[in-house]
Amino acid sequence: MLSNISVPLLGLVDTAILGHLDDSRYLAAVAMGTSLFTFVFWSFAFLRMGTTAMVAKHYQSPVQLNGVLQSATILAVAIGLLLFIAAGPLIQLMLNLVDAVPDITPLSERYLGIRFYFAPISLLNYVALGYLIGLGHTRITLIILVTTNIINGTLNYVFVYALHLNSEGVAYASNIAESIQLLMAIYFIKPQLWARDSWAFAKTFFKGFLHLNVQLFIRTFFLLFTFAFFMSKGAQHSAALLSANAILINLLMFISNALDGFAIASESLVGKALADKKIQRIRQVIQASGFWSLMFAIGFSFTLWIANGPILAMLTSQEDVLHILDQLHYWLIFLPLAGFACYWLDGIFIGLAAGKAMRDSVLFALFGLFLPLQFFFDDWHLHGLWLALFAFLIGRAAWQLLALPKIMQRNANPLTQ
Repeated sequence: MLSNISVPLLGLVDTAILGHLDDSRYLAAVAMGTSLFTFVFWSFAFLRMGTTAMVAKHYQSPVQLNGVLQSATILAVAIGLLLFIAAGPLIQLMLNLVDAVPDITPLSERYLGIRFYFAPISLLNYVALGYLIGLGHTRITLIILVTTNIINGTLNYVFVYALHLNSEGVAYASNIAESIQLLMAIYFIKPQLWARDSWAFAKTFFKGFLHLNVQLFIRTFFLLFTFAFFMSKGAQHSAALLSANAILINLLMFISNALDGFAIASESLVGKALADKKIQRIRQVIQASGFWSLMFAIGFSFTLWIANGPILAMLTSQEDVLHILDQLHYWLIFLPLAGFACYWLDGIFIGLAAGKAMRDSVLFALFGLFLPLQFFFDDWHLHGLWLALFAFLIGRAAWQLLALPKIMQRNANPLTQ
């Protein structure tokens, strides 16, 4: 949980730094730029999730572990180089599709151009974190993420306030911090990427690894499409609305990453139980992680109920943004309760390597709930958009809960009690 919180906490620091500038364009530009950057790069989050699932499954064999790392590294470098080469036209395409207000687009374009230079490093960090989480080395993950995020936050402050680089400074800070993160991960992992005895396993393993990752890619792509669509609706109205939605989404990311601590622990524990053929241990992990996810979601909602005003005031002093946030504060209060179940179940499904079911849950929630509700409740404006997002979060969880018994039954046959 502490490792996960450090990532969105940095996003909140970025928001607070830009949110107290006189001009709301910079916060809006980074909000849109970050949304689009995340849409592209988290489409390849299978490099983290797939690596975690496979490392947990093969944790007993050093040769196979190294083969998993080799396969994931090759895939990350190849995709990263393609993104680097295609950065220019890809950025233009995304900005044209969003069609934001004119004074935001050039700032977002410069932000994205800087971030895309480091595409291979961003994706290799996914692999490194997936490897460490799969082995259950969460303390090392905490050290890496907290250290690099402190560096990132410090650089943000220097680049924005001292050097007056504004939204571009946030991009430079992120690139430097991610480079440091990768160097730290390499130090802890000490990979043997050229070990010959692992290559034979890597070659035979790669096809199955790729199949799982294709399902996770589709799932993550449409998941991020939902959030990018959500942000683009605000971008078409005003910088203030985009900024308000950005603040709420950053708070959602903070909450979801905190609750994801249970999910990520479940990925490793379920994967190892699967490798050890212990079905009862899997059931215990599901029950314990589900219970504590619910308890913490209730705690987050209670905190937002009693302190949402001071929290929002820390993130921005812009009156037009605060006015919009005041209209949406009830949605913020209930966000943890709406989202906790789908975050928790994602961890269980990754541990079970159930990529297809994860994919189907997102497709159902997007095309069956989010897009229809957004269309039919368009007259509700902000409230219709947030109603659709809540339905998307709850719909994902409902689909996964219905699919879980069947997946457990399928895995129970070869396992022991």
